[in-house]
Amino acid sequence: MDKVPLFYHEKYGEYSFGKFHPFNPNRFQTFVEEIQKEDKMNSEVEIMESPIVEDEILETVHKTEYIRKVEEMEKTGGSLTMDTPVKKGTPDAARRIVGGSLQAAKMIDERDFSINLGGLHHAGPDYGEGFCIFNDVAVATQFLLDQGKDVVVFDTDAHQGNGTMDIFEKHPRVLFISIHQDPATLYPGKGYVQEIGENEGRGYKINIPMPRDANIADYHHAIEEIVRPVVGQFSPDVFIRNGGSDPHHADSLTDLALDMRGLKYLGETSRKMAAKNGAGYIDLMLSGYGRRVVEGWKAITIGSLGVDVPVPSDQKIGDLDYDPKKEIVETAKKLKSILGDYWDF
Repeated sequence: MDKVPLFYHEKYGEYSFGKFHPFNPNRFQTFVEEIQKEDKMNSEVEIMESPIVEDEILETVHKTEYIRKVEEMEKTGGSLTMDTPVKKGTPDAARRIVGGSLQAAKMIDERDFSINLGGLHHAGPDYGEGFCIFNDVAVATQFLLDQGKDVVVFDTDAHQGNGTMDIFEKHPRVLFISIHQDPATLYPGKGYVQEIGENEGRGYKINIPMPRDANIADYHHAIEEIVRPVVGQFSPDVFIRNGGSDPHHADSLTDLALDMRGLKYLGETSRKMAAKNGAGYIDLMLSGYGRRVVEGWKAITIGSLGVDVPVPSDQKIGDLDYDPKKEIVETAKKLKSILGDYWDF
């Protein structure tokens, strides 16, 4: 039985914005070491080296002028936004991360499940922000589209995936679903229920804002009421989940309330949705802030791999059979009304 490729390169550790920035680049190596220490997980995965990608790959989703701007900033110093400085070596590290996600997409017919430590979903066609320079999710998705495949991007990051949504705003063969903290309370301030795509892409962009303190019962309600039925009707060839540990209750930048079981649930449920629809599965993990990032990534991976490994210890918050919050029940009703012309619920 083929192992699951886990794409990584030691240069990932150069994806850094400075000593006091909330994005800690040590996460990459630490996570790989954690997987290697856990026999039941290590036996399921194969570490593969991520290549660096050249401009022609980035240009499939980014404008050439933007790539040149990043290169110039690396030489002269500067920031794409206040939170995203362009440090020496960081753009090449981003190109490595893109390379890992692209390799995962290229291998989808050979290995129906791959993992990359990616998910730079805030970079758009001609901009970078939110700690994201180049959008590896979009590059992988565009490659798959060019191969004639229909793609679901299920973005479970606590922050809405504005860059990915902007790149595929008008594309009907990319079903983009983002489940994220209410954008009225968190960057990037996008991802309201009314944002459903443009032109031929209308109805194929779905945003599910979650109230602060949303727990596993709230996520379960949103997934069962909206995500699962729409994915089933779309019937993707490939299912990409992207997002790290930042929906966790201890995250230092967000206000959601998944515990480690909840993060495992995201990985497990996403992989099962892909399998039920006969789709290849790509899992991308990059985000998370504070002390429990690697533990969160491990919980997600336990779920997606389906291995019998205990999730990291944690406070238990909510359960699947609890009643969801009124806000998410109302959000699901609104989405069904807005999307009723495109999907059956």
